Amino acid sequence: MRPLGLLIVIACVVGSCATAAPARRDVVIGLVEEPPTVFSDHPSARVVAAAVTETLVRRDATDQFTPRLAVEVPTLENGGVRVLYDDPDAPGGRLVATFHLRPEARWHDGRPVTGEDVRFAWDEDRGAPSGTEARLVAERVDRVEVLSERTVRFVYRANERWDAYPLAARAMPRHILAGATSAVRSAYARDPIHAGPFVVAAWLPGFGITLAGFPDYVLGRPGLGRIEVRFFRDRSAVLDALSRAELDIAPSPALEADLGRALDRLFEGNERARLLTYYTAAEATETLRFGGRFADLRVRQAIERTIDRQAIVDTVFVGRARAPRSYLVPPLWAAVDLGAAAGPDRERARALLAAAGYRAGTFGILQRGAERLVLTMLVAEGSSGRLDAARIAAGQLGAVGIAVEVRALPVPEVEALVASGAFDLAVVPELATDPLFATLRHAGRAGPWFDALAAAARTSPEHADRRALYAELQRLYVEFVPSVPLYQYLAVDVAPRGLAGVRPTPHLAPLTWNAHEWRFTAP
Repeated sequence: MRPLGLLIVIACVVGSCATAAPARRDVVIGLVEEPPTVFSDHPSARVVAAAVTETLVRRDATDQFTPRLAVEVPTLENGGVRVLYDDPDAPGGRLVATFHLRPEARWHDGRPVTGEDVRFAWDEDRGAPSGTEARLVAERVDRVEVLSERTVRFVYRANERWDAYPLAARAMPRHILAGATSAVRSAYARDPIHAGPFVVAAWLPGFGITLAGFPDYVLGRPGLGRIEVRFFRDRSAVLDALSRAELDIAPSPALEADLGRALDRLFEGNERARLLTYYTAAEATETLRFGGRFADLRVRQAIERTIDRQAIVDTVFVGRARAPRSYLVPPLWAAVDLGAAAGPDRERARALLAAAGYRAGTFGILQRGAERLVLTMLVAEGSSGRLDAARIAAGQLGAVGIAVEVRALPVPEVEALVASGAFDLAVVPELATDPLFATLRHAGRAGPWFDALAAAARTSPEHADRRALYAELQRLYVEFVPSVPLYQYLAVDVAPRGLAGVRPTPHLAPLTWNAHEWRFTAP
């Protein structure tokens, strides 16, 4: 008995002294398709770029501005923002914001981030292609003044207010890119030196990217040491890899809300499941746009009253998404609650079409004189949910005599056709994180009073007044039906249950926007 007792004592001592297994310090992210570069306008590229690059200010998960390379967000309250009224070219005032860079801000090569880097980035954005987000943002700024090595002043366009003014300030490494050849810039786009929490350590074409933690990151060493990015041919392959535990994270838009049932079967309702699914209502809509054939308000109203948007949400998204009435949607500060989208009223739709002069013709298709309502509905590729919603809407329109062919095209092609007006109908994604940009999208299509209020919202100095103006703009939108929001976009992100710090945002920032905060709470 004595040797047995001794063994028990030894086992207890060893067990009490054993150290806990260390928490993991790496994750594997699955992306659909390989992006051409880190900076390309590709959903997969944006996920990588958000982990590798850094800006002066970002929006956080609650849509509030948070400082990153900047010491603080300049505001009227802290004196970082002023409105100048002594400029003869800006009788309505000119917004001026001063940004102070953190002294510890460093590029990945150890060089300090300076005010010249900030002005250089603005110069680069001014030269971006017309219509791009970078160009649109840069054009909101009149000039950038470097006051010292770590202080820059942004002087914004005259006679207007812009609630997202802090987002105009970003930085690029001037010491690398100024005067660089096209070859240097091409290499930089695949292996950038920037200031984010992770560095591109390796890029294996056709396979993936290894991101290594940057120990001198401005907000402190990242909680993870490595992020492994893997490329997949499509979302089915991503879902399969998740089910086989080969992936930790599938960030939006690798998966979409139309996969809700499949995701429920894999993860939801299972307390022991390794992964969690995050559904986030985004400040964005999937919208049916009208082409030049729809100048008659009665026809637009008839189409709106024909489409059963709640049926689309229930069928495609298991009821999780929302069918809004307005082009601005919560939680955006400018959005007001106008209630749910009205249900279909096809008798009223038929009466409106009849009042517009349309009568049933061959095969029941409506026509007015020689004009038949045989239409093409363009759909921007890249979303199975969007395509399914378009097909359902097309079938519903057939019930009142409008024949619709659904045709999917690449996003740039659809955007170009919509911009030119050379289309019948189009279903496109519309971001609404900036209420002014979202409003100007409908200029000239919702009556003169809409345009007048949009101009007032652009220049109104008071936040509360702008919100009241946007409320009235949304009511006019509902009245004039310049487009039909089919559903509010619902972002889907899958991540490990034990990974703390994962915070999807309503403004559709890539999930990696705060990757420096990710930490495993258990092995």
